[in-house]
Amino acid sequence: MFELKKCSYPGCPAYSFMGTDLCYHHTADKQRIHRLITEKLSEESEFRDIYVVAADFRGITVRKGSRLSGSNFSFCVFDRCVFEDISMNSVFFDFSIFRDCVFRGDSIRYSVFSGSTFANTKINDSTVLHSNFMGIDAESCDFSSNDFYFSNFSLSKLIDISMDDCNLKRTSFRSCIMKNVSLRYSNPEDAYFRNEEAHGL
Repeated sequence: MFELKKCSYPGCPAYSFMGTDLCYHHTADKQRIHRLITEKLSEESEFRDIYVVAADFRGITVRKGSRLSGSNFSFCVFDRCVFEDISMNSVFFDFSIFRDCVFRGDSIRYSVFSGSTFANTKINDSTVLHSNFMGIDAESCDFSSNDFYFSNFSLSKLIDISMDDCNLKRTSFRSCIMKNVSLRYSNPEDAYFRNEEAHGL
C-alpha cells in the first residue's frame, strides 16, 4: 500500500507525495508534480504509491498493459481519460469524477470508487472483483460485459445504465435508485437486492 509518510505542513492530515516531505497541495510546484504523474501514467509500465488528492487529469491515456497498485486518487477529476488493458490492485478513486472516460479490458481488484460520479463513461470487457462502487452517481454509462463478482453498488444512483452480459454473482445493489437500467443476459438473481426490490429494472 502507501508509504504513509505524513505531510510536514503543520496540521495537514494528508500523506506526502512519492518520497517528498509535502503532499500534493502543499508542494510549491504543483505543475511539475502533475506533469510527473501524467508522464508516469502514460509512459511507465508499473507504478505504485502514488498519493495525489483533488487533481485534474484530462485527455490522458494510461499506457496499455501497465500495472497500478497501492495508490490514491481520491477527489480527482478524470475527463476523457482512457484506461485500457490495465491492471489495478488496491487503488482508491473515491469521490472522484469520471466524465467521458473509457475502461476496457482491465483487471480491477480491491479498488474503491465509492461516492464517485460517472457521466457518459464506459467500463467494458473487464474483471472488476471485490471493488467498491457504493454510493456512486452514474448516468448514461455503459457497464456491460464485466465480471462484477462480489463488488458493491449499494446506495448508488444508477440512471440510464447498461449492465448487460455481466456476472453479478454476490454483487450488492441494496438500496439503489435504479431507473432505466438494463441487466439483459446478466444474472441478477445471484445479486443482492433488498427483499422488496425487484431486479428486473
